Amino acid sequence: MACKISSCQEIVDFFRKRNKWVITFAGYGELGYQQKDRVEQVAKPLLEAKNPKSVIVNTGTLLRTQGEEGIAVVYKLALKMGIETSGVHPGVALSCTGTHPPSPFEQHSFYVHDSSWGGFIEPYPTLSPTLKTMLAVSDELVVIGGGKHAADELEAFYRHGKKVSYFPAEMNHQSVQAWNQVASEKVEDLRGAAFHRWHMLCMDGQKPRL
Repeated sequence: MACKISSCQEIVDFFRKRNKWVITFAGYGELGYQQKDRVEQVAKPLLEAKNPKSVIVNTGTLLRTQGEEGIAVVYKLALKMGIETSGVHPGVALSCTGTHPPSPFEQHSFYVHDSSWGGFIEPYPTLSPTLKTMLAVSDELVVIGGGKHAADELEAFYRHGKKVSYFPAEMNHQSVQAWNQVASEKVEDLRGAAFHRWHMLCMDGQKPRL
């Protein structure tokens, strides 16, 4: 797996040469899911409907030492089904690969020149370089639960007319309790930020594109 900074164009060129339908998944990362099989429950039938040789499963999620696997579990599922996997990550993560490594089931790892951790950056709704690249290489977004970054990805894909699907899921209760004991920014809603962003978009004068 590559461990260097790549330009957006280099990453786009890679995916274009693969000539496959890119499904990006977003959801919870280190806090994980209360319903342990939620990702597989949603992703498996979606992927079974595709030709495995014509699809790439992508995420922007890195693992976190001592954390849950979260949405990255979709990589294992994809590989079992004969589907190629990839990840698009912010370059800032390369400074902490000891605590934020890519999944070992991620076949192609790309890092964008980005000092943020992705999502929107100021002034809102400016796309971070990572989110801009994610949009450029993806044909579709599937969001399963998800916090702030998943919410930003959901909104960006929706606003840019990409195919978006959202599936509710609660984050792992035990992980949240442990997080809230040490984190300065507490998790208040187990349904995640993407739940509220989706409903905001649903009320935005137009039904979300599915």
